[in-house]
Amino acid sequence: MKKNYIFTLLITLCLTSVSFGQEMLLNGGLENWDSDTAPTDWTKVEEITKESTEIHGGSFSAKHVGGTKDLGQTITGIVAGNSYTITIWYKVVENDATDSRIWSYWQDSSTASVTDAATDGALRGPDNGYLDNNSGAWSKYEATVTAPAGATQFYFELRTYSGAVTYWDDISFVNNTVASVKDNAIEGFTTYPNPITNNTFTITSKSSSKKTITIYNVLGKKVLSSSFSGVKSNVDVSAISSGIYILKVTEDGKTATKKLVIR
Repeated sequence: MKKNYIFTLLITLCLTSVSFGQEMLLNGGLENWDSDTAPTDWTKVEEITKESTEIHGGSFSAKHVGGTKDLGQTITGIVAGNSYTITIWYKVVENDATDSRIWSYWQDSSTASVTDAATDGALRGPDNGYLDNNSGAWSKYEATVTAPAGATQFYFELRTYSGAVTYWDDISFVNNTVASVKDNAIEGFTTYPNPITNNTFTITSKSSSKKTITIYNVLGKKVLSSSFSGVKSNVDVSAISSGIYILKVTEDGKTATKKLVIR
C-alpha cells in the first residue's frame, strides 16, 4: 500500500509541474535532426554536428566547434510581464575559460533588440562573461527572467569560441505564466494505444497546427522532445525504456497532458 501511495504521489506531482509550464523552445533535447549537421527547428546553425557519445539525456546532443559560432532559434509568442525559465545543459572541452556562453536577447514585433537592464545579465554571458567550464563535466545553467515591456519574441542563441568544443543538450525555455491544462486543453486531443507495446503511438487533434511534444519520466526529467504539423502523427518511443511517463503536447498556445505506459 505504501509503495502504491508513493507512486501515485510522484505521478500527481509530475503532472502538476508539467501542466503549469509551457515549453516554447522547439527540439531543445536535440533528438531530431534533418541531417547530421542540421538539428530540426534550429534556424542559425554554425559548425554543429550530431553527437551520440557525449550526451546528457536521450540519444543525441549537439557538438559545437568554436570560432565565434552560433546555435540559435527565434521563439515567438512572448508576453511582456510573463516569467520564463531558461535551462541549458552543456559540457565544455576545456580551453581557456572563455569558451562558451549564452548570447540571447528580447525582440519587439519588428525584430529589433529590446534592451532590459533587469535581464540582460542573465541572457548575455552570464553577466557578459562565459559559462563555467567545471573541468569538462556536464553542467547546468538556469535563469528565470521576466519579459520586459515591448518584447514579443526571444532570440535564443548559444556561442562557442575559437579553440573550444561545447556539447549542448536538454535546452529549455519555459513560460511559467500559463493557464492550467483544464482551462487550456487541445480540442480533439487523443493518443493511442496506451499502454504502448510496439514502440509507437499516435497523437491526433482537430487542428493541423504545429504541435510540440515532450515526454517526461515520473521524476520530471525530459526524455524526448519532438514536433509535427497536421491532425495526426505517429511518435517513435523506441529509445525510451519501459515504464510510466507523462506526455505534454502544446498546440497554438494550448496544452494537454496525459500519462503514458510504455511496455
